[in-house]
Amino acid sequence: MHAESVTPSMSSPGRAEHISIESEPDAFLSTGTHRRRNVRSSYTLTSGLRGCRTELSISEDHYLSVHSVRPHQQPLRYEFDLRFANPKPLRVRHISWFWFALALTLGLLGGGALWLKPASVQAAWLDPIFLTAIFTIAAALGAWYLFLRRTTEALEFTSMHGGATLVSVVGGIGSARSGKRFFIELIKSINAAKIARPQQRAQLLRDEMREHHRLRELGIVSEEQYEQSKARILAAH
Repeated sequence: MHAESVTPSMSSPGRAEHISIESEPDAFLSTGTHRRRNVRSSYTLTSGLRGCRTELSISEDHYLSVHSVRPHQQPLRYEFDLRFANPKPLRVRHISWFWFALALTLGLLGGGALWLKPASVQAAWLDPIFLTAIFTIAAALGAWYLFLRRTTEALEFTSMHGGATLVSVVGGIGSARSGKRFFIELIKSINAAKIARPQQRAQLLRDEMREHHRLRELGIVSEEQYEQSKARILAAH
C-alpha cells in the first residue's frame, strides 16, 4: 500500500489544503490487469516507417484503453478515466529540417552534375562526373528517407489540471487526419464522462492526482511529469 500526502503553504494564515493519495479498490492496476468493458469505438494508427502503432478503444463507461508500441520500448497497455482528460488535444510536430536540407542539397548537386555532364562521353558509367552524380543522388534519397522517418506528428491528450500526457498518437505529418472522426468521438466522450460522473472540484482534483499516481506506477507518466502535474493540481486546489 502506498500513500502520499502533500500540504502546500497558503497565503492566508492558518489555512492549508490537504490532498491525500490513498490506495483504493481498483486504484492501482498492473499493466496486465484490465476490466472487461464494452467498446463503443476504436481506432488504430500504424506507422511502419517509424515502427509505431497505437490502438485506442473508447468504452461505454467513458474509459479509454490504450495499446502503444514504440521502437526500443516495451509495449504499453493501459486504460484511464476520461473524466480527467482535457478535451482539447495538442498537436505536436517535429520536422527534421537537417535531413530535409541535406536531401535537397544533395539532390540539387547530383542533378546539376548530370545536367552539366558532357554528352560526348561514350561510356557514361566510366565517367567520374557521372559516377559522382549517381552516388550523390543515391545519398540524397537516403537523406530523404531519414527525413521522412524522423519527421513526426503527434496528437496528445493531457490531463485536465495536471497537464500530464495521458496518450500520444504518433505518425507522419497529417496522419492524425485519418482518425478525425474517432478523435471527435473521443472529445465527446471526455465531455460526457464529466457529466455522467459529476464531482465537486476538490474531490475531482484528489481523484485526478490518484489517477496520475496510478499511471506513474504503471510507467505511463514519468516521475518528472508526475511532480509537475502534482504541483499544478495543488496550485488549482
